[in-house]
Amino acid sequence: MKSNYLKTCAGIFFIAAIISASSCKKFLETKQFDRSNEVAFYKSESDFEQAVLGAYSSFDNLYHSGNFYFLLTDIRSDNTSVYVPGGAAGPLSKSEYDDFTLTANNEHLQGYWDVSYSLIQKANDIITFLAAANINEAKKNQFKGEAEVLRAIAYFNLVRLYGGVPLVLARFTNINDSYQKGRNTVDEVYTQVIADLVDAQTLLVTKHNTGDNSGRADKGIATSLLGTVYLTQKKYAEAATEFKKVIDMGEYSLMPNYLDLFKTGQQGNSETIWQAYFVAGVSGSGSSFPNYSAPLNSEDVLIQTGVAFGWNQPTSDIQNAYDLTDVRRSAISDGFTKDANYYPYKYINTYVDIAAGTGDGNSGKDWYVLRYADLLLMYAEAINETQGPAGAFSSIDLVRVRAGLAPIATTLTKDQFREAVYLEERRESPFEGHRWFDLVRTGRAVAVMNSKVKPLSNEDNVGLASPINEHNLLLPIPSIVRAIAPQISQNPGY
Repeated sequence: MKSNYLKTCAGIFFIAAIISASSCKKFLETKQFDRSNEVAFYKSESDFEQAVLGAYSSFDNLYHSGNFYFLLTDIRSDNTSVYVPGGAAGPLSKSEYDDFTLTANNEHLQGYWDVSYSLIQKANDIITFLAAANINEAKKNQFKGEAEVLRAIAYFNLVRLYGGVPLVLARFTNINDSYQKGRNTVDEVYTQVIADLVDAQTLLVTKHNTGDNSGRADKGIATSLLGTVYLTQKKYAEAATEFKKVIDMGEYSLMPNYLDLFKTGQQGNSETIWQAYFVAGVSGSGSSFPNYSAPLNSEDVLIQTGVAFGWNQPTSDIQNAYDLTDVRRSAISDGFTKDANYYPYKYINTYVDIAAGTGDGNSGKDWYVLRYADLLLMYAEAINETQGPAGAFSSIDLVRVRAGLAPIATTLTKDQFREAVYLEERRESPFEGHRWFDLVRTGRAVAVMNSKVKPLSNEDNVGLASPINEHNLLLPIPSIVRAIAPQISQNPGY
């Protein structure tokens, strides 16, 4: 059931939606609104509460379909494509991600950069003004910890997508000013992400239960995210330590039925570590995941209102990665019938939403940032890398057994177990933005993607018509950012 926290945020989203129609371009223009009056705003506990909720609206926008996070992640992987039957490869701004022909002028590239720095801007404000705030100390700690986690996730996504980016930690009134220092190194960005998460661990409650605070950052989120950061850096021992802390909390457990994870009303379920929440039927506060994931011509069948865009279709490659008995395979459907005609267009049925009134941008379908199943698999990976598979079988088996598979063979070597956990990571959360990052952090992206190059006319295409190379692992820096701050160098190859 949606909490009061979501209802409060819905009002903020509605206001943001009114502004956002013209803000995408203006956000990076040199003339910006005067934020000096905000100094007078940050006084009471209520003021900071509103500010933090406002920051969560930007957090949701990181994953909102309007900023096309799935293009930057899933579409670039071998899990989804716009080039399979039912997909719509027409809009260049979408297909450029799929076939790796991106230019620095891509509108979604700029949009994601914008919303990331909007979140950083809000987090910096909260942290800055809290220092001198005369409010309850426990609340002050909570607000600071939340802001640090939100800033950390923004920079973690940015550094994985773009490489080194401007690291701005002080309050700024004009976002253009934040770019004038140029790019920080990848290591510097990661150092700050880790510092924010380590401090947040000391400030936040262990876990927010369902209800008004469901979805807000807590120690479980900070610790899980910190472990993921360490794993990305190949600091396996440190990653295993953080993941074990979360396991030992005893606050999380797998949902008995995998497909129940994606039903309406699952906010704050036992498996959720962190979700970006959306509210159905409220203009500006819902998501468009169902519309963007629905194959062409599936209007009135897979979605109730709005357009079926066909921009995020599962490939045969991911479907064939499952055993036939794997319950997770049923998250992919082979086709649909409309007006007595059968369309053999695969689609992600966990994003189907036929609730009345949930048109484009109005669905209540949420986005999982982290689930407990993801953490168990990452823990198994980290343990295997540090001491071999002996201590990792129980974690991977929890996920496999839930999927209807037998426990993994205990005779696997370290190398064999590594491949097994990579496969399980892919099969557990194929449409939640992890696959591309997993391929990159494990050094497999170029080899795996190039092994699947096919003509775009081939229905098994994963989005590649020609090979990629190392420069494709990062996105180009948006051209408008470099126009404002030429000292921000472009990534190689662009």
